[in-house]
Amino acid sequence: MIDLVAQFKQLNTRHIRASLFNELASATPPDRTLRRLVEQHYLARLQRRLVGGSHGGSSQHVYQLGRAGWTLLDKPGAFWAPRAINLHSLGIADCFVAFKQAEQRDELVLLEFITEPECHASVGPVQLTPDARFEVGDRARGVRIAYWLELDRGTEHRSVIAEKCSRYWKALHNWQQEVFPTVLFVTPDLQRAQQLAQTAHGGPVGSQALFKVAILGDLVATCIGTDGSEEGVREVVDVVDR
Repeated sequence: MIDLVAQFKQLNTRHIRASLFNELASATPPDRTLRRLVEQHYLARLQRRLVGGSHGGSSQHVYQLGRAGWTLLDKPGAFWAPRAINLHSLGIADCFVAFKQAEQRDELVLLEFITEPECHASVGPVQLTPDARFEVGDRARGVRIAYWLELDRGTEHRSVIAEKCSRYWKALHNWQQEVFPTVLFVTPDLQRAQQLAQTAHGGPVGSQALFKVAILGDLVATCIGTDGSEEGVREVVDVVDR
């Protein structure tokens, strides 16, 4: 649990329950564990509650590393705990949980989910700074599909999005490995998704297949959908069938 919170920087109660305690009908065991870790300062609970997260409903606590957790994981530098809720970090965790729940429904296999800064990459002269890099396995098709994740909260101008797309397009042409991941933008609503799709697909001829846009509710279907795009896809049946 401490490692998971450290990976995403902040997680809410729902994220932790869905990721680590999904087989339990009762909320008592995870809540008891969280309370103990907070009391021992491995985790810290932000004083302000997040009302319903991105899904509405009851309020949820938000957790981050505490001083003892920082020491346990041998984090560099002096301990520092943000005092504000990081909605961007929670949004990335929303995506992770969506994949974990789909995996529990046997819709896919989540092979890896790497957050920043470990997911950042230098490709020739291009620096890529996605929010995450992940790979899913689709048993039905016998393939694994790699993605760069860009979480969009509707706060960036379309010119910034266009510049990101340009960097990915340039990186593709400097890529030395077998498969270049597809770039997946996850947006807060359909209107923003349409705007991003116009921007991402308005680049050079041939670049359109490199980008996908989804809202959170359609994330899993978009990732394993058979839309004809072969970017980020490779046949590795033995891994998918693990």
